[in-house]
Amino acid sequence: MYFGIDRYYSSGIFLQYGKLKFSQEDSLGKGKYISKHWELGQEINTPNFRSTTNLAKIDYPYNGWLFLAFKKQVFKQLNFGYGWGIQLGTTGADASKAKFLQNTYHRYVLNLDPLAWSYVIPQAYHFNFDTSLYWGRKLKGKLKWVHENTLRAGTFRTAFQTRFGFQWGSFSGLPFFGQRMEEVNHGIAFFTGTALELNLHDYSLSGSLFQSNTPFSIEAALLRNRLQAGFLFYQAPYFLRVIFNYSSPYTNTQLVKYHPYLNISFRRVF
Repeated sequence: MYFGIDRYYSSGIFLQYGKLKFSQEDSLGKGKYISKHWELGQEINTPNFRSTTNLAKIDYPYNGWLFLAFKKQVFKQLNFGYGWGIQLGTTGADASKAKFLQNTYHRYVLNLDPLAWSYVIPQAYHFNFDTSLYWGRKLKGKLKWVHENTLRAGTFRTAFQTRFGFQWGSFSGLPFFGQRMEEVNHGIAFFTGTALELNLHDYSLSGSLFQSNTPFSIEAALLRNRLQAGFLFYQAPYFLRVIFNYSSPYTNTQLVKYHPYLNISFRRVF
């Protein structure tokens, strides 16, 4: 979501279905929490000048990314765990349905002219893998230091990200990282921190790593950072998480240097 603007990372819609179980390992009740999730997702990128067909004004490419993902997370302790996942999907304005959905929304909901969708990242099929490590440490009272490291590799994105900050609230686990909601029926928590990323390749911004397949020479920024602040509310069976992001440029040609957007997650626990 965006604040009266529609540029750069302009849309992300993710539908998830998953299960969480406690696997007991001995007679003392020690065990581990295991969650498995399927996700259908779509991302849309949009340049600053949305209606232009002038290549000189394209500071960020149009792109759609439609994918199916599987994720697994294991927590032997509520404040320490790991996870891995795979993604299979396609880019391209038409193959990802991004052009159709975005222009339909602009035309019939916002009553605006369709976007140009000129100079688009070409269609291609992709496979990606990621692995993450999560941990948290209680500091004082309800205040906790939380940390997440993630490595992504594949034809779509290859990057290393470290995300860390402070969590305050009534949850014993790490609800801002992964899908942790054990041993609590209701509560509220807050998070503030940052995400630092070393980007080695991003097909959605610069096309193929192995060949030149784009009509422009846009380069993805090597280093990125996002300042984050958010909250979550859980009253069984409903869960709401909202995180505000203030991001540094994703491309070296980006005209507007910092980009705000929201991540909003709503979930019903069965």
